[in-house]
Amino acid sequence: MFFKFKKIINFFLDLLFPIECIGCQKENIWLCEKCLKKINLNLKNFCPICRKPARMGCICQKCLSHSPFKNIFIVSFYKEKIIKQAIHTFKYKHIRDLAKPFGEIIINFLYQSKTNLLFDNSYFLIPVPLHRKRLFERGFNQSELLAQIIAQQLGISTINNILKRKQNTKSQTKLKEKERRKNIQNAFICLHPENIKNKNIILLDDILTTGSTLREAARVLKKAGAREIIGLVLAKG
Repeated sequence: MFFKFKKIINFFLDLLFPIECIGCQKENIWLCEKCLKKINLNLKNFCPICRKPARMGCICQKCLSHSPFKNIFIVSFYKEKIIKQAIHTFKYKHIRDLAKPFGEIIINFLYQSKTNLLFDNSYFLIPVPLHRKRLFERGFNQSELLAQIIAQQLGISTINNILKRKQNTKSQTKLKEKERRKNIQNAFICLHPENIKNKNIILLDDILTTGSTLREAARVLKKAGAREIIGLVLAKG
């Protein structure tokens, strides 16, 4: 009965949102190989917080003094037309199949940036969680889907039930930086901190704007005893 119902839903979704490449409208694929190759990856050397010169993904010494992160890797930028349209389709039209090409983009970035994350299985991948109300509305956590694909490619483990979003905060999209920090403050809680004590964590999210959400999540994990935390985001707004 469940599978019949799912087929009916998928049928109507296909009518509403026919499968075609977001970049070139090629049929039966959300992002074709040609359009994937058009996406510019962020392979520049600058601090992801202040944008001053620094080795790729590395936080400069000045910013490191007040950051819970060791590194933050930004894969691409939201101003990229294909990325922007694809993320919007992924999150707001609920097209979970886009997780696979997004995962490919992130893995491709990690290979091209030659980061040690490709060869270090001591890290655990934690996706930034959604509040249960937002999760019910969307049907999936986009960061969790990405984490599953990346973890499989890197041969590392994901931890999905440690970080919990206890507050259903306002959407960050229309808030200014100061309002974002206040809005997200104390929104997360770490369950079973003993399970991450002295562990290295890759904290994954889809979009980084001011960094308030990612930073607050990292702060909670650090307070719970995590050793090193690396941020990994698909796009910076």
